[in-house]
Amino acid sequence: MLKSAARIPRATCRLFGTIKAIGNIKDSVILVHGPKGCVYHINYILGMRGDKTSNVYSTCMDEKDVIFGAAEKLKSAIAELDREFNPALIAVLSCCASSIIGEDVESVVREVQTNAKVLGIDSGGFEGDYRSGYSETLTRLVEVLVEPPRTRDELSVNLIGLLRAGPDLKELKHALALIGVRVNAVLTAGATVRQIEHIASARLNVVVCEATGKDAAEQLEEQFDMPYIIEELPIGHQATRRFLARIAEALGTSVDLDALCPAQAAVPTVVGRRVAVIGGPTRAIAVTNFLKECGIEPTLIVSDFDVNTAARLSGLVSERCEVLIAPEHETILERCKAQRVDLIVGGMLERPIASSLGAEHLDIMHGSEKTVGFAGADALLKRLRG
Repeated sequence: MLKSAARIPRATCRLFGTIKAIGNIKDSVILVHGPKGCVYHINYILGMRGDKTSNVYSTCMDEKDVIFGAAEKLKSAIAELDREFNPALIAVLSCCASSIIGEDVESVVREVQTNAKVLGIDSGGFEGDYRSGYSETLTRLVEVLVEPPRTRDELSVNLIGLLRAGPDLKELKHALALIGVRVNAVLTAGATVRQIEHIASARLNVVVCEATGKDAAEQLEEQFDMPYIIEELPIGHQATRRFLARIAEALGTSVDLDALCPAQAAVPTVVGRRVAVIGGPTRAIAVTNFLKECGIEPTLIVSDFDVNTAARLSGLVSERCEVLIAPEHETILERCKAQRVDLIVGGMLERPIASSLGAEHLDIMHGSEKTVGFAGADALLKRLRG
């Protein structure tokens, strides 16, 4: 294994995490103070994953800007975006180039007069990775945007750390509605700025991704005395029932899940499949639980990073299952070959691995896929049946 060079790094930068966290806020625009390439490549990656990030702009810093600074260019860009699009929020992000030269984004933000709220975020890529970008951005949004509540809806929750809108968010809202619970706001998938401002009017915060949302939930607890629970992403019928039961318990309400929840579709019989699960810890754990419900123990599990992931997985699978935490891309390919994997459950980075092995590939990371809740379970079961 190489020590000083990574052929295909499995983690991207802090700027990516910040853009991902803010990019799904409906009435916002993002301005990256840096070269145009940063925006192009991040927008390209997010597009491949099914995210819509058309409201991302760049000051397109050039060589002259890097030498002499580009504060005036940044001011003009902020004013132009405010004038042309009338957004509720303009998020101004530094990147590697503007951070290295010490461009004071926060100072520029304070000087510009706009109708929109303008939020400056230090997101230089070399200063952290995408995980810190997620977590720090959600916490900053709480600190700056959330208002004290006038009243609280006792049967409403916020979903914290959910950065994926589309079918999954729709299904989560539908599942919660079955037990009479309303989603007040999401931090941040599909949210408006106004909804984020009113987050504190909910009764409970439900963290669906601990690495992404726990710090923001703790901030909400500190600022507004809001309780929170950390819950497994509900992939599968049994996981969804557990998810709903725990939320109902935390809200102090009783529900008859047998009467309210739809019947489970037939579980496919999968014999002799050698499955690799590859992804972030939240989905890796949730998918492993789902496969076990189907009578399948993965042969290999790969988690992009560790948040007590190895310990949690050790309680789910036997010693026959190999667990890798933050491995190099080449190691994943090598272990998939050694384990004779014939089905990879992962995302777009795993598609070439599956192709090279002649294995099937089940994409659970693309934003257009339905994976959570009862409808998501039925969709995954259908795909497993082939």
